[in-house]
Amino acid sequence: MLRVPRVVSSSVALSVAIAGALSLVTACAPQAGTLEDGLAAAGAGGGQQGADTSLGDGFDPSTGSGGGGGGIDKASQCAGTSEEPHPIPVNMFVTVDKSGSMKDNDKLKKARNAFTSFFSDPSASSLNVALRFWPASGCDSNSCNVDACASPQVALGPLSDPNHVEALVQKFQAESPNGPTPMSAALGGAIQWGEQYLASKNGTEKVVVVLLTDGAPNGCDENIGHIAKIADEGYQSSKIVTFAVGFPGSLESQMNEIATAGHSDKAFLISNNAEAELLAALKQIQQSQLACTYEFPKGSDPAKKPDPNKVNVSYTPGGKAPSTLGQVANEAACGPNGGWYYDNPGVPTSINLCPSTCTAVQADEKGKVEIVLGCSTTPA
Repeated sequence: MLRVPRVVSSSVALSVAIAGALSLVTACAPQAGTLEDGLAAAGAGGGQQGADTSLGDGFDPSTGSGGGGGGIDKASQCAGTSEEPHPIPVNMFVTVDKSGSMKDNDKLKKARNAFTSFFSDPSASSLNVALRFWPASGCDSNSCNVDACASPQVALGPLSDPNHVEALVQKFQAESPNGPTPMSAALGGAIQWGEQYLASKNGTEKVVVVLLTDGAPNGCDENIGHIAKIADEGYQSSKIVTFAVGFPGSLESQMNEIATAGHSDKAFLISNNAEAELLAALKQIQQSQLACTYEFPKGSDPAKKPDPNKVNVSYTPGGKAPSTLGQVANEAACGPNGGWYYDNPGVPTSINLCPSTCTAVQADEKGKVEIVLGCSTTPA
């Protein structure tokens, strides 16, 4: 069976899969009212296979985040204007181990089939994907060339483009297992690509890395602590989240160390039903990255950004009464009660839901998130 973690990344983007779909609305002051217990039922069901869809970490649906409370009065004197939501683009760098052991039990073929299904899934169409195999083309144990590993063999492109999907699938079909497992160079290249890409976008987009392997490091730097540090440095420098996917032959402790350092909680460990389990893991990764980060609203006046101190986040679970979520200072301040925070309080570019709040929202297919403009921000 697939062993999947509860993904709690709080740097994630808007998902069209949230049935209510985010809308920026006229606002505002919170009124009496609570989120009803229907959210608990939503948390107990739904979600991808193997995903933990519980509310998690103490998020209280009766109050939103321990200080927000009631819903939104759109007739309030502090009402603003509405605008269409702008999801933050999510870019996935997939780096795949095609070492000789991936021939055993058709592991590379099963990976190819799972990725083919994932690339073609309409629910993943909002993702942009780049692809790299290793060892190959300088990204190998002889040269350990991180620059080569940072060069995707299929350049970044949207899964909404059938031609790009076909290019990804054809690259998978062209590969065959051979060579050792230069994991440090492969992960170093993926993180380098992400850092350079995000620098070119001035932090307005998101990058996640999916590292798939079936073995321990073999070639280049084989110290798993050093490899995990690469993932941690990518998160610390650019908020790049690294997901470690271990096929049979990989070591659970090593995969978990990389995942923890890469801020994706725990590794996805694939067992005998590799094709189905990998597809389920990819869908959970996709779901976790497309639900909980929104662009800072643009407002009605192109020459003037909205006041960051007059932005609120409202959540309506499954058609029940809305509640205003409380704001916390940053990710570290989220705590068990959840809420939301800015990426940069001084000059915010995104609104991020706390991990426990994100988990609850992801589990509620009929829930609705609203970014509310015009009233003083409600603290947690």
